[in-house]
Amino acid sequence: MMKAFRRHARRERAASLVEVPVPEPEKNQVLLKVSHCGICGSDLHAWLNHPGYESVLPEVTFGHELSGSVVLTGPDTRDWKEGDRAVMIALQTSHDPNDRYCVDGLPQLSPRRRVQGLHLDGGMAEYICVDSEFLIPVPDGLDPALAALTEPLSVAEHCIGNRSSVGPGDRVVVSGPGIIGMFCALSARSRGAEVLISGTERDEPSRLQAARRIGFETLIVGPDKRSLAEQVGERFTDGADALIEASGAAPALSEAWQSVRPDGVVTAVALYARKLDLDLTQFVRRQIDLRVSYASSRTDYLRAFDLLSQGAVDLSSLTRTYQLAEAEQAFADSENLQVMKALLACSD
Repeated sequence: MMKAFRRHARRERAASLVEVPVPEPEKNQVLLKVSHCGICGSDLHAWLNHPGYESVLPEVTFGHELSGSVVLTGPDTRDWKEGDRAVMIALQTSHDPNDRYCVDGLPQLSPRRRVQGLHLDGGMAEYICVDSEFLIPVPDGLDPALAALTEPLSVAEHCIGNRSSVGPGDRVVVSGPGIIGMFCALSARSRGAEVLISGTERDEPSRLQAARRIGFETLIVGPDKRSLAEQVGERFTDGADALIEASGAAPALSEAWQSVRPDGVVTAVALYARKLDLDLTQFVRRQIDLRVSYASSRTDYLRAFDLLSQGAVDLSSLTRTYQLAEAEQAFADSENLQVMKALLACSD
């Protein structure tokens, strides 16, 4: 038997730590002993039973941001052996040469995709079975807690590296100081960009303080504050070259054009809980590209490994580690913005 943090009904906060049988690897699968597993925004939405997450199983072990080591391999499994360390690709699409998204290197866009941890049992447990196709070896010497950040960092790498045209000397604003926004800021900075991070007063106690600790200038926005555009204009005279919208606040995306120079770029990497009132004419008249970025692919994971191996991510400033038995508290702290990124230590 093993411990696992499982949803047990399609209701708000209907999840708890339970004991379940250790899974057995099937054909082309491996059994991983989970070292660390992060709590993602998608996990929070599913835990709170928010609209838009109806596809999540009513009974499932949460968790798709994980690192672990192989303890057992199933029949016909190749290239993996006991003791090998791995991370899991979260959005999973079995390769099919007839699937244009697989061919184009964008399997996360395939309608066949699934998320392990939402659509089948995930990594907030002592052990997890994963199809070997969706495992990537962890570089030698990389801390297992850092390795568990590979998936969210890969999302940022896809956003900055593939969807935002950010390069040396560019002036970038990141709206929303959650972990994806923070990683987008780190990814942009690693490419030589100058980065500002904006958030609300609610973000100040943990998120914006963390941003400043790792060397970013921060801005606070809100109903009783000066507009983001005004504050950005004081720092970047004619506006930012690129704005990354990572907050998920509809007004932040609607008003993004005000902070970006003509012929600049706005990229939305967040998900939005409601429809937007968007004055597209303002984007057209300033010829601002409005782009979106979704999830990541294997190549983005590999670029994330490079950043992690280079020491670009300060683990102590950006994460707080909880024991698996404290998962419910970790979810509550994440919901209340008491922690930048909660990591569950799943192994003794």
